[in-house]
Amino acid sequence: MILKQIAQKISEDTTKIIGFPVSISDEEGYLIGVNDLNRIGLYDNLFAEVIKANRFIYFNESAVKDFPNIFPGVAAPINVNEKIIGAVGIIGKTGKDTETKNYIKLVKNHIEMICHETIKKEVKSLESNTLDTLIQYVLNFDSHKHDEKQIIRYGKMLGYDFNIDRVCIVIKIMRCHQQQNDEPTLEMHDEILEELTEYFLDHNEDLIGRLTFEEFCILKHIDYEGLTEKKINKFIKNTKMVNKILKSKYGVYANISIGNITNGIQGLQNSYYNALQTIDVNSKLNNNNRFSNYNDLTNKLHIIINELPNDFFDRIKPSIRPLIEHENYDVLANTFIVYCESKFNLSDAARNLFIHRNSLIYRLNQFTNITKITLSDFNHCILVYLYLKINSV
Repeated sequence: MILKQIAQKISEDTTKIIGFPVSISDEEGYLIGVNDLNRIGLYDNLFAEVIKANRFIYFNESAVKDFPNIFPGVAAPINVNEKIIGAVGIIGKTGKDTETKNYIKLVKNHIEMICHETIKKEVKSLESNTLDTLIQYVLNFDSHKHDEKQIIRYGKMLGYDFNIDRVCIVIKIMRCHQQQNDEPTLEMHDEILEELTEYFLDHNEDLIGRLTFEEFCILKHIDYEGLTEKKINKFIKNTKMVNKILKSKYGVYANISIGNITNGIQGLQNSYYNALQTIDVNSKLNNNNRFSNYNDLTNKLHIIINELPNDFFDRIKPSIRPLIEHENYDVLANTFIVYCESKFNLSDAARNLFIHRNSLIYRLNQFTNITKITLSDFNHCILVYLYLKINSV
């Protein structure tokens, strides 16, 4: 089956390179790769003899005179994993000399190497598809419809224990430029998977799967130390390195988010949704950080704010309306948010806004005059801060 998929292309390419017609048969002697397409499907008695004898055979004019559409040359069996899967012949090379022997050996080895590589790719693809299916079972688990123990058994059969601590990592692939029209190819998709595997999988209990063309998921083993600062810094470093490669090779980048530590099927499902919420909220905030961590309290706050109903702050809208209607709303609202997130420190806020301290004070005074809130009153600040944040998310 493998040989049939690639035989015709190998025949055409090799014929161009060596200058002699190359024919390939299946394991029964039927031609599956030929220079003359009219010969496809013909039974080649001489190839059948080569397969049966499992050795090189030279055919001169007298050897082929009784077989129509069969030409003189040299042929050899094609062996893959100690099994004969067909034969290859070079038409016109009939001399039992070193050149002819080297030609057929080269072509035979080339075909066997391609078959080995094709089998490896198919096995790898099968393994990858199996992991994709396993992860889909985990993330789409429904306690009313599915048997959790059955999924755990399936995981153990593939070498993964879902009772140990893990975190779910969500990776979303985005285009660097919105106007890009190139659709992602399967080859590109597989190469991105390889890059993510190299940088984020370092334990035999780690597994990665494809959810869509734009989304990948890693169920990563976490040891007894938990998510230490060192591990988080490594995630951040690897995120930067992966994005550098993805941008230069494919014109895309990856937003990567990590969920909470958990175990069990439902726990992993929860970790996935937490990671997904974090990545979505940070995207809405136009956050340029490619890595986000659900376990960070600021990110949890952003998620909570994002989940609040739109009418949650209706009671304070009258106080905020003059600010909303002000021509400088965007600048003043952002200034106030940064001021709050800088722990109400004027110097830090000015530095984070890249403005002079006096400019910050001027903006805050403007903000106070418009809204009538007291910046020294924490309750005032947190209420307005939440309102502005929910309308910016």
